[in-house]
Amino acid sequence: MNSFLKKLSLLTIIGFLLHLIIIYYAPTLMMKYVGRNWEEQNMINNSFVRELPTSDFTEVIRPSADILYGGCVYDVTYFPLVIETEVPETYWSVSFFSENTDNFSTVNENSHNFGKLKMYLFGPGSTPTKVTDGFIVVSPSNKGLMLMRQFVGNGSNVEKLNEIQNNLNCRLKDS
Repeated sequence: MNSFLKKLSLLTIIGFLLHLIIIYYAPTLMMKYVGRNWEEQNMINNSFVRELPTSDFTEVIRPSADILYGGCVYDVTYFPLVIETEVPETYWSVSFFSENTDNFSTVNENSHNFGKLKMYLFGPGSTPTKVTDGFIVVSPSNKGLMLMRQFVGNGSNVEKLNEIQNNLNCRLKDS
């Protein structure tokens, strides 16, 4: 019986440690897996757009059929990223995800009215400067993903939303 308890305790400890390792590394590995082609497709620090989701849409986990998606993959290791877009009068949000997939910041219609929106995304080791023409967002990692969502609803404004999405601009601010 004593040998059985030792083996059970050892298996429990190994299982617990393996669980902690998976929890710590799985999100980062998932982001690397999802982003394995981003550099080849020249998506780093450039905006991308997606069509309205269908049942075959796999680029966003659990997408909504009435949300239009766009965004940019970022690398702010050396320079901050300037993100400029127009936002609609309906629901919209711009969410920032760090390298380990944590959603660390969201800007939406509750914090900014419709019209022009400008955001400055800084990396973890930088000191943001004062800006008067937009929002400052500080990322906990140098690499990650910015995702913009716009509510399509009954589709009456889909042309305007596509225009907004196509005009999304992500560029490095060279010091």
